[in-house]
Amino acid sequence: MSGTSKIGLSNGALEAAVLKLIKSVNEQGQLPALLEIYIENSEIDKTRFTPEVKTAMIDYLLDRGVQIEDVDKLRAGGYDEHFALAYDYAISTASGEDDPLDAARRKGGGRGFGQWDFSVDDFSEVEEQGIVKDNILAAGALDYIFEFGERLGVFNLVDALVLNWASGSIDVVEGPAAARLYRYWKLREERASAEERGMVYRRVLSKGETEVLSRMVVNDPFPQLWHNLMAEVAEYIDKTERVEEGMGESSPVSRSRIYQATRELQYNLTEYCTGMAHVQAREFYAQLQECFEILKDDEIMSYFGGNRRKSLWTVIERLSKEEFGASPNIGAHRSLAVDGNRIFVWIANFNEASIRQEDFVNFLQAAESYILNFTNASGEEMEMRDEMTDEEEFADSENDDF
Repeated sequence: MSGTSKIGLSNGALEAAVLKLIKSVNEQGQLPALLEIYIENSEIDKTRFTPEVKTAMIDYLLDRGVQIEDVDKLRAGGYDEHFALAYDYAISTASGEDDPLDAARRKGGGRGFGQWDFSVDDFSEVEEQGIVKDNILAAGALDYIFEFGERLGVFNLVDALVLNWASGSIDVVEGPAAARLYRYWKLREERASAEERGMVYRRVLSKGETEVLSRMVVNDPFPQLWHNLMAEVAEYIDKTERVEEGMGESSPVSRSRIYQATRELQYNLTEYCTGMAHVQAREFYAQLQECFEILKDDEIMSYFGGNRRKSLWTVIERLSKEEFGASPNIGAHRSLAVDGNRIFVWIANFNEASIRQEDFVNFLQAAESYILNFTNASGEEMEMRDEMTDEEEFADSENDDF
């Protein structure tokens, strides 16, 4: 049958409809049952076999006069070529790709004329195909490394620590700590220099002040796109705080601006985090982890931890005072690194059609923490959008509905 239709109850209509139904059943014979056997044994996702697709496949097989007499042969794949062609035909007609001129040339005058439901392509799959998730995650890893390794100064701290140990200023002679320090010392010339790391940060994230090579393309749009996302989050949170249960799924505050800012970052990072960036991110992260292993070694923590509770962060604080004369705001830098990476993960996984409320709330929390800690870590204000007047906000809400 070619679909579900209403049966009229006027004089003669019921009888005509029943006769038409009987004729259709007689024409199709056992094909619907045989089609179910094919679907059960097929490697194609069963959800693709919608009622419309099944109907079109049966029409195709009827038009071709395909005779399927051996059920065992069907189960063994003996008629797969006929069903595969029928499936291909059904998909094309259901999506409107089947040209009526081609259909008219087929026996039966083109039964597929009525299969397309007139839905059109919105090209959403094309947009999704343009997003490379790994590029975005690699950019997020580089941002994490930049915040911890460069801005918190972990790379420089370990370089200084190893040099002091090599010169005899630190009395660590043997054991795991000495082995880690020695390995770091021996491989120092093989690792990427601060300038080489800096060029990668500039190229992918436009962060830092390192001069880049003339042929390198710097991701200049990224800082503004990131700022736009943070500004939209701040405005969204501000609006939701004005309405009851604003963080719920039924919040009247539109998310469309946040979604748009996220998509723009998806496209940007997909385009710029390419080439050697993936390999370099792995190399830099391995070095950062090695630095952390040295700093949180029990013997190093005992040496630099002081009388307070010993931890990786107390070692970083004390080393920073000794080497640079000041202690950084470790909590703020941790937020920029960790919460910032959570935002990159949100961007990489973003798909408006499948967003879970839990994931959206977690993203908002990470972004809010990032915004609050930005000034503390960098000493710079993250300027947000000026507050709108009531008239502008009303107009903005109306625009979000379209």
